[in-house]
Amino acid sequence: MKKKNVILYITLFVLCFLFASIASEYDYDLFARLIVGERFLENGILPFKDFLSYTPTHIWYDHEWGSGVIFYAALKYAGAFGLILLQTMLAFGTAFFVAKTQKIQKFPVSVLFMSVFVILFFILNPSLVRCQMFSFFFFALFLYILEKDRKKSTRLVWLIPPVVILWNNLHGGVLSGLGLIFIYLLGSVISRKGWKKLLSVLLLSTAALLVNPWGYNYLAFLFSAGTKYRKYVVEWWPVYHTQHFMYYLPITFWTLLLAATTFVRQIRTKNFDITKNILIVMTLSLGFAHVKLLSLALIAVSALCYQDIVKLFLFIKKSFKYFEILVPLIVLISAIIFTPFPALNKPKAVGYKFPYYETEFIKVNELKGNIVVPFGFGSYVSYKLYPNNLIYMDGRYEEVYNDKEYFVLRDYELAEPNWRDIINNYPTDILMPLKYTEIYPVLKNDPDWKEIFEGVSCSVFVKKENAKEKYLEPVYIKDYYRLTMFRNKGDFTK
Repeated sequence: MKKKNVILYITLFVLCFLFASIASEYDYDLFARLIVGERFLENGILPFKDFLSYTPTHIWYDHEWGSGVIFYAALKYAGAFGLILLQTMLAFGTAFFVAKTQKIQKFPVSVLFMSVFVILFFILNPSLVRCQMFSFFFFALFLYILEKDRKKSTRLVWLIPPVVILWNNLHGGVLSGLGLIFIYLLGSVISRKGWKKLLSVLLLSTAALLVNPWGYNYLAFLFSAGTKYRKYVVEWWPVYHTQHFMYYLPITFWTLLLAATTFVRQIRTKNFDITKNILIVMTLSLGFAHVKLLSLALIAVSALCYQDIVKLFLFIKKSFKYFEILVPLIVLISAIIFTPFPALNKPKAVGYKFPYYETEFIKVNELKGNIVVPFGFGSYVSYKLYPNNLIYMDGRYEEVYNDKEYFVLRDYELAEPNWRDIINNYPTDILMPLKYTEIYPVLKNDPDWKEIFEGVSCSVFVKKENAKEKYLEPVYIKDYYRLTMFRNKGDFTK
């Protein structure tokens, strides 16, 4: 490997490690994944039926079950550092194949350009760790293989179907991989070049989806989940939503700049690349429509539009040489200064993202029964309180729950006229609403429920007839909640 390449990849790895190590929080759904991983690795059980909730559910189609096994293994054998390392490896792997795809264009890969890519990628994916990171890695891998085959026919494309089996059991984002194959097939059909091989790869890859714990029934779920309309889930809102616009502005500008550069250059040279254009338009459209998919657009345009942006700035090529020397030094110095080395194996429990204090109150007072918590908190509460407490719902949404229960929860949190449906129609014992939601002041004044604890982000209510005069109140010591982040009371074998 050339010295330049070694410097490039070391720089990217160090940068990925830096961002993974300074990430300040875990994803809401990580704990549901750990529950599955623990059951599978410790007891050989893969849940086909929900056991964490007291609401009506359907078959548990856990399209992320393999991710949970990997997350739990990383945590068990390497502690909290294992999750940091896993995030680093997935992000670096994604950047690696973006750079490899750029090399196909026969231009030296820029350390500066790829460092910008990594920074923007972590802006899009700041939480440790999410199952979709596997999808971004495999998407970048498939893009490299398909682009390499398009430039010069290669046998690498036959690796795609067996990799689909792995991807399919790690995350439902495997559909983006099939979509990528289809786009390359469509481009080949239009250009009348090598489409038969890609058709075979697509058919084999589609058949590979059948290799899963649920068989052919899983396919219906996968495609319905992939096309589900999630109006009330924030990460499925568009980039131009007022809540998102400013945060995602740098990524929006970067992806549009790269795409525009490519289109302008094709118009000038009158040399149109149909496959590339379809892929850019499709990924940008999906990314701007749903911020959760914006990473796919970033990967695609960064990999395929590199040649065009380099040619655009060719006139200042000499100036870039200094950046190519400075960037690795800046990254290395930043990593030495900002990486929290003493805390790398300590869980990240900072701020108020999770209801640490409120959950501890329920645990020390042994408040057993069915509990309604905010949608995002369900996973954490289950991890901490099962089997003493069953939850109403958590972030597994389409994997387990019916739409009806989601809308009942939404109406309850918004204090709609029918908010009592969640109490009247489901056997609920404890309510733990966020203090800034509409339902909180309503419950404080409700004659049937009593607030027995006001926490940091939530309060705990029980039925007035079940309330005691006095409860133990845990002390909020930050280090305690950080160090006990992954200690679960649950026995997930039941």
